[in-house]
Amino acid sequence: MLRRLCRAELAVADSDRRRALAEARYGLTELGSARDRMGGLDLVCGTAVHGRQLGELAVKLTLRGRPRALFDWLERTRAQVYRYEPLPDIDDPRIAQTAAELRRSRREAQLARLSGRSAGQLEKQTAALEREVVRLGWYASPWGKPKPVAPLADVAAALGDAALVEFASSDGDLVAVVVADGATRLVRLGAMAEAAEWAVRLYNDLNALAPDVLPPPIAAVVRDSAVRSAARLDELLVRPLLPVIGDRDLVVVPTGELYAVQWGSLPSLVGRPVVVAPSATAWHAAATAPPAASSRVLLARGPNLTGRVAEGESLRGIYPDAVDLDGEAATVAEVLAALDGAALAHVAAHGEHESTNALFSQLDLADGPLFAYEVARLPRPPRQVVLAACELALSYVRPGDEALGYAGALLAAGVPTVIAATSRVGDEAAATAMVDYHGRLRAGLPPARALAEAVAVDPYRRPFVCLGSGWNAPIGAVGP
Repeated sequence: MLRRLCRAELAVADSDRRRALAEARYGLTELGSARDRMGGLDLVCGTAVHGRQLGELAVKLTLRGRPRALFDWLERTRAQVYRYEPLPDIDDPRIAQTAAELRRSRREAQLARLSGRSAGQLEKQTAALEREVVRLGWYASPWGKPKPVAPLADVAAALGDAALVEFASSDGDLVAVVVADGATRLVRLGAMAEAAEWAVRLYNDLNALAPDVLPPPIAAVVRDSAVRSAARLDELLVRPLLPVIGDRDLVVVPTGELYAVQWGSLPSLVGRPVVVAPSATAWHAAATAPPAASSRVLLARGPNLTGRVAEGESLRGIYPDAVDLDGEAATVAEVLAALDGAALAHVAAHGEHESTNALFSQLDLADGPLFAYEVARLPRPPRQVVLAACELALSYVRPGDEALGYAGALLAAGVPTVIAATSRVGDEAAATAMVDYHGRLRAGLPPARALAEAVAVDPYRRPFVCLGSGWNAPIGAVGP
């Protein structure tokens, strides 16, 4: 990769743009061949760092050319981990045994901390078990079967009347490639640093506004700050695009800090269906995924939830024939079994990101954590997963816009649509938002529109986003 980068930079110095792009193309193709042999999602994701400089050079060169060429290079260089169709799990008893030990160790460490006891030794044991699970996963099999980058023509055809906005940054400048009505346009938006700063401000405002018990005077001040942050982000990111996108439904491909944006809170997008995807290729794969083979619905609830996040009665009324796992019944084994092949899974459970390895991001269930890598190896991924209780849409963004967290691992595993929050969410707000959402979903609306209408009721305390596709068949169309 360094040799290809050196040759490309020499070509740029000789004003030979065509040769420079050829070197970038060859280098990224070679990197892709190495990536295809990798076992484990973390290794597949980590290869992006080796092509970052070469990809950035190619994007910089194509910014001067046609928007269609820029679109192609963005798709070559970003979020490649989502181009893989995960292979069925290898039945390796060593992995299963080590994973069970890891779950017990995590649970014991958590209980020790809650009781005020030292958990240092247990945390060391947990870290060692994590490394062993990852190491075993590297050798069990390649992560998945590679799929080609989606051609622009295929993406445009799948969009129909919607528009796709793919953000990119080069040399500190933020641009957007917009695909709408079969045409591709480039819109220059200004400084990436300013947009990133306001994205962080809005994220912090929404976090501060989340607690259910926030005193009204403080809540009013924080809400005013969130309104100002959302308005400024709207001015920077959306309003310059309105002449091109009009009032269309949107597919948004963020970059960097923009992954944390709650798009449904921006004034121009309140009530508008917006789907967030790591790349146009990832969106196309999710949008064209086959429908669910079954109509099974799972309702699962983890421990230590408070307030109306226990919206079980309301959701059982909406889905009377659902598999309902609550309390001690909501174990890892039972939830995994119900997730396999489900049309819809609603999981209300506290979770935790693991920034160093997204596969160990977790949801807390009755007998311990459900790790992202366990869901990622299901033979038949559920068609839609709703993560109702925590900020699990937020992802740790690695080089190459490889955004991974719990929700990202689900998308990479082949789940077409994931509903999750970008920031903290209060239990009361989560419960009411989810009842609104599922009521609309059951009435026949597709996920992205059902969520847009539910979030619009209170866009600053319902920070949920629709990830992946959002256009699958509505649950109301397939039965309970």
